[in-house]
Amino acid sequence: MDKPLKILFATPEAVPFAKTGGLADVAGALPKSLQALGCELKLVMPYYRTVKNSGLPHQYLGEEIEVSLGDEKLKADIYQGHLNQDIPVYFIGREEFFDREYLYSTPKGDYFDNAERFIFFSKAVLNFCQRMGFSPDIIHHHEWQTGLIPAYLKSASQNDPFYSHTAAVFTIHNIAYQGLFKKEKFWLTGLPTEMYNPEGIEFWERINFMKAGIVYADAINTVSKKYSEEIQTPEYGYGLEGILRKRKESLHGILNGVDYEDWDPSHDPHLIAPYDVKDISGKRECKKDLLKEFHLPPSLEDAPLLGMISRLADQKGFDLLMEILESLFALDIGFVLLGTGEQKYHDLFTQVAQKYPQKAGIRIAYDDRLAHKIEAGADFFLMPSKY
Repeated sequence: MDKPLKILFATPEAVPFAKTGGLADVAGALPKSLQALGCELKLVMPYYRTVKNSGLPHQYLGEEIEVSLGDEKLKADIYQGHLNQDIPVYFIGREEFFDREYLYSTPKGDYFDNAERFIFFSKAVLNFCQRMGFSPDIIHHHEWQTGLIPAYLKSASQNDPFYSHTAAVFTIHNIAYQGLFKKEKFWLTGLPTEMYNPEGIEFWERINFMKAGIVYADAINTVSKKYSEEIQTPEYGYGLEGILRKRKESLHGILNGVDYEDWDPSHDPHLIAPYDVKDISGKRECKKDLLKEFHLPPSLEDAPLLGMISRLADQKGFDLLMEILESLFALDIGFVLLGTGEQKYHDLFTQVAQKYPQKAGIRIAYDDRLAHKIEAGADFFLMPSKY
């Protein structure tokens, strides 16, 4: 292309900095592919405690931006790291909102102030662009946490020359999580009151951040062609199927890919031994190393080893897994699991680890290094996700 397309990625999470699900993998990989096509990329996400404690290089820029939240004027700090040598990642920091153990919820439920947190983040993204003098051709924003961004582009920033050529692309990764809040919090957004209606962000007398993204973005895409069709049905649309059908001409399904540079076992730095399709002998060493990681006995080296890396939630099929656990562990198998999620599943798998210490390895955490070891060392994967 003659002039590089300027793209701002606005995401609530991205590998390797913070992750709860597949969104983080996409947000960490797609910018690198777009850069290879000649685009100019910047990525913006919150400055979570996990970023602060990650050990990954980043620095405070000494910059502050002002963000309005209701009738308050709050300050946001800006930090910078890199996705690779060429793609800068900017972190929006405010300790009271983002310096927490989890990203959006504890195992007992969502944070009570998620509306405030992500109104603040969405506004900060747009103010950040102006502070940095980066006028994007496209803002590619992800999930309900950034759903308000196109609403601001269509209202407060509509007549701002800085954003006159900016289009918004909204990606839905999981429509079940919509960012639903009491209508009394609408005033905090600073959006015009006429946007609070059934054709705007109102949803059964509540505000819906996901719906805002669907209604006001210039284009909408999701993780596969099939999912783009499914979410237009009552079974999978979670109440938003009507507005999605209304916008079907702007709705696209693009299948998620894999960052082969990051996940290729022939040169993955997380693995104890490399392997490829021509020589898979290294996989046995990876399996041995994985068993050691979970303190499982060497006797499992010759047994099938099942792996799971997932958010621990009903949607991921863990209720189905609960029904077969006893039958599963009656077999001559090993089982390793990595993930975080709902408290009932934290408790369940803690009990599983105690009941089957010679067969089950459980890690309730986010650990990108360990995820690579599970992918490389397991013989089978359990993926009972319902959609």
